[in-house]
Amino acid sequence: MFGGISRGEQAQGGGRSLARIAILSDLPRKELALLSTECEWREMAREEIVLSSSAGDALDGIVFVVAGAVRLARPNGLTGQIDYLDVAAGGQFGEMAVFGIPDPELTVIAREDGLLAILPQIRFEELLTREESVSRALLVQYAHLLRSGRDAEPDNALSDAADLTGEQRVYGELISLAEPRAGEGGSPGGLFVARLPRHRELASRLATTEEVVARAIAALVRDGVAVREYPGLLIRDEQSLRRLYEKKSHG
Repeated sequence: MFGGISRGEQAQGGGRSLARIAILSDLPRKELALLSTECEWREMAREEIVLSSSAGDALDGIVFVVAGAVRLARPNGLTGQIDYLDVAAGGQFGEMAVFGIPDPELTVIAREDGLLAILPQIRFEELLTREESVSRALLVQYAHLLRSGRDAEPDNALSDAADLTGEQRVYGELISLAEPRAGEGGSPGGLFVARLPRHRELASRLATTEEVVARAIAALVRDGVAVREYPGLLIRDEQSLRRLYEKKSHG
């Protein structure tokens, strides 16, 4: 089961195609058409939790992002933070299981309305064995990811993440989840978390308690830093939130 919901329609007409998936770009058109019929197709809505391993969702296959974009969230055991990776249309996720690397704490959130295609793992394994172009494209993709990670400038706040309090981890998570929102007349309108995860889910992600999550968010609302706009959260004072996140723990 994928995302805790029923299987999508099979690709039979309707223009559903894998032609724009980067790692499949060198495959013949007939092969792409065959793969499309073997995929399960699933529509997604912006801010929807597409998959949550902590909620028992299982992923048996590789997921191609045909349209839209998703954000992958995984806890980092070294820092206590959540690591994020955005996958745009043309990308994929879930392939690491083919190499024996499970992803037991993965959460996938839709950043835009879109369309996913799920190819069974056994079929993808066969494809990698038979089609050198797919294997090569995957290796090139990983090489770019490694280089971008190596060349990235370290974030001073994240470098001290192991010393953060539970509240600070909540503040950092809110900063990561939020998107800029325009105000009236195009002026800055603060940051907006369109769908604030439940306290239990945030607590699980951040290795803290529901009480700490509730206390941290309530303090932001009480102090005017944020305003609840159900089901989201409007952050009115980004600088204050960042100061709270970066403040050194004295405990």
